[in-house]
Amino acid sequence: MKVTTLLPLCLLLIACQTKGPLDENSPYHVLPSGSRLILKQELTIPAHSAGVWLQGGRVMSSKDIDQYHPNCRLEVNEVRETTQTVTADEFVVRRASQNTETVARTGLMKAGLRVGGAVRFNVFRTTLDLHSVRQPQVRWLTCQQWSDAALGQHVTIREMRVTLGEIITLQLPSNALDGNR
Repeated sequence: MKVTTLLPLCLLLIACQTKGPLDENSPYHVLPSGSRLILKQELTIPAHSAGVWLQGGRVMSSKDIDQYHPNCRLEVNEVRETTQTVTADEFVVRRASQNTETVARTGLMKAGLRVGGAVRFNVFRTTLDLHSVRQPQVRWLTCQQWSDAALGQHVTIREMRVTLGEIITLQLPSNALDGNR
């Protein structure tokens, strides 16, 4: 089939897609711009780090995170030699993006396939670009999980809510729920 035939067909299919309501259980739906993250308590970022990890509604150390289950990291602009504090605040989601990265590591057999002495797996990552006038140093909330490429998926909005627990709540714009995004 010629490119001149395929291009109009692809454009027609894209034009026919309807924007339905946001499905919080779908790994293909991300938080829309204008959503709000409400940090309900002060978080301490350890020295020599640029973020704090959350999983199961609790703050965790990086070594205690189970990478094969949804986990999130609230990140700031710079690493400092002392601890940093992020105070309770409301952050606006400027945009959300998803990416998948293939990683190979030696000595891992929990997930993925062993290939040439290394285990290959995918990191399914969703990054929310955040903004707060009071705390401009807070930049991202990144939620991710590791998995086999064929079986994995991005963290859903519902899974983000569980991961963040009562520490951070997600507030969607009212028009996201009725399909007018």
